[in-house]
This record gives sequence, C-alpha cells and structure tokens, in this order.
Amino acid sequence: MSDDLVTGLLPVLGRSLELSFNIFDVMHHGLHEKQISNVFRWLLDPEQTHNLGDRFLRIFIDELNLVSEGSEPLPHGDYLVRQEVNTAVGGAGADIADLVLESEDAVVVIENYFTSDGHGHSYSGYLAFSVRDGKRGVVALLCRDEDVSLQTLGWEDAAVLTYGKLAERLLEHVGGDRAYQRKNPDAYAFIEQFHRKFVRGRGRMGDQDVLNFVVAMCDTGEVRRYQLQPQEVAAERFADDLAVQARERFGEGRDLLQRAKRRLSAYSEGPLRRQLDATRGEGFVRGVDARFAGIYQWTINIEVAGESIDLSGSRLQLKFGPSAWFANEQDSSWARKVDSDQADYSRLFLTRSDVKEIRQSTVSIQDVLDGLDRTDHRLHDEITALLN
Repeated sequence: MSDDLVTGLLPVLGRSLELSFNIFDVMHHGLHEKQISNVFRWLLDPEQTHNLGDRFLRIFIDELNLVSEGSEPLPHGDYLVRQEVNTAVGGAGADIADLVLESEDAVVVIENYFTSDGHGHSYSGYLAFSVRDGKRGVVALLCRDEDVSLQTLGWEDAAVLTYGKLAERLLEHVGGDRAYQRKNPDAYAFIEQFHRKFVRGRGRMGDQDVLNFVVAMCDTGEVRRYQLQPQEVAAERFADDLAVQARERFGEGRDLLQRAKRRLSAYSEGPLRRQLDATRGEGFVRGVDARFAGIYQWTINIEVAGESIDLSGSRLQLKFGPSAWFANEQDSSWARKVDSDQADYSRLFLTRSDVKEIRQSTVSIQDVLDGLDRTDHRLHDEITALLN
C-alpha cells in the first residue's frame, strides 16, 4: 500500500468509531413504514406525551405549504390525526393511507414510504378522499429519500416531505429551548435521536463524506479493491492496512455505490429513456440494463437503435466510481479519454462503444443520490452531443 493512499484517505476517516446510543438502532426501529408512521402520528398529535403542543404540527403544515408552490396555503388550526385510513369512496376496494390530518377547512392524506413512491396506491383516490366534503385537499408523500423519477401515475403532483427535513426543523425549534429540555428530558432525547437517525446518520453531508472516500479510492488507484470477491475478505485486507476505521468506510462506500446504481438505473429506464425517445424517435432506446459484474458493475448500459450505419449496434454507457476510474485510467480499449488531471470521479462518465470515447458528465454522483428531476436534461444533452 502506497503512502498516497494513506494521505488520500486520512481526511475522510475522521469519524469516531465510538457509536452513540440511539433508541432507533437498539429497537431496530425505523426499518418499516408503519413504525415511522407511529412516530409521526405521535409528533403530530398536540395532546401526546411529547408536550410540544401543536409546534410540530405547525412545522409540518409550514413545510407542506413551502413544497406546494402555487397552491392555496393550508391553514394552521386543530387537526384530527388518524392512522391507517381507508380512502376508497363509492364502494371501491380498500386503499389504506398511512396518515390523515383533518380540520374544519382542510384534509391532508399522507402516504409514508422510504422513497417518494406511491407504490401501488391511487393518487387520484387519495385526492378525491381529501376533497370529498368540499374542503381544501392535499396529498403528501412522506419519505426518507426523495426520488422524483419514481413518482408516476399522478404522484408527480404530490407534495413531498422527508423525514430528515422535518427532523431538522423540529430540532432547530426545540434545540435552543432550555426550558422545554429541562421539563421534558426524555421527549427531547427521543427527538434528538430521531434527528441523528435521519439527518446526521445519512443526510446529504453523510453521503458527501462517504462519496469523498470513494473518490479518494479512485484517485489513489486502490479502487480495485471493490472488485475483489468475497467483499468481506477484501474489507479485512483493507482493514489490516488502514485499521478498523478504514474498514467501516469501505463498506459504506460500497453501499453508497449500490444506492447510486439503483437510482441511476431507475432514472435511465424512466425519464432519460423518454427524453431520448422524444428527441431521436420512439424506440430509439432499445433497452437499459445494469448487469455487469466486478469492476464493471457500476455501469448502466443503454442500447440504442442504429438510425444510420454509424450508430448501428452502438451502446452508450453511464459509468461512475470504480467503473469510471477503470475505464478511464486502465482499460486500453478506450481510444479517447479524459485527461487524468482533469478527471473528477465524483461525477458520472459517458461512453460510446463504437467510437471508443469517454466523456466526463456535469452530473455528479451526489446529484444521483439526491434524485435527478424528470425535467433535468443534462444527461440527455450530453448523450446527444456524444452521438453527434
């Protein structure tokens, strides 16, 4: 192992190995949507034992109004909080919403899931239920991760709220309230642990820290370790060289890469495919897959139709992390590459097989993790330029 690896990785290995107590981890809570719905019902009900009154309810309504641009703002006031509510009307089959808030003037129907995905529920049914008595109706998606490419069949019109954002707002509200903390130490400890679970534990900054680690592995050439099998053995060897902290970040780096792969694959199959077909003609994209293994597994293949002899049988690829590094730095089959001093492995790379060319994208891995908007045309424009 070179000194360069140690130098490159030390700045991103600063997190303490000492794990702090968190009730969510002890109870394995937060692993199922019903568990999180229970937490939010408790927080939203002003009469519950948190002794917040309607403070969190007001935060929730304020955040809904912020993400519902162009809509009439929801009023504050007394809301009845219900859980597991059948929204089906007119004798239709049951469609159970996780949470419903209802006041004299408004109804909020909430679908809670780890991603911003209606996952089989009816957006139009939820909306019809919310406005059935002539009240102001809103349908909201409550989730851990927002990914707009998953919002289809009407769910693209839903307001999206994340656990992390709401936990952050709540802790900002009570974090400086010493009187509340003194009178309600147990409730405050729960709120602080809720924040740590969904903000400090895996928010944007958490992703960025892990992404820095993956980029450092690319920059030092040690990214080859990700292709070793089994991964547990590779991690142990790496830990022998850089001690226990390095082993922890190694695993996190792989998890982050797999999460980015799932998101990029879903975006490529959905919005990106539709954008390219709209530009180049229906059926231009023949297929999207991510079936490669080893050092190539962080690659999304896009098979395109040959509208001319130049594109016949051509394959486009989106590469990132280890796959991008290997293609650009080690694989001699690519004729045109990005200069090593210009390569930024925090970004995606685009390749075109028939001309053996690699280009660096303006889209970052962090952009993918945050969720690419269906109206984002950067990859479409870059692929079109590469084809031309």
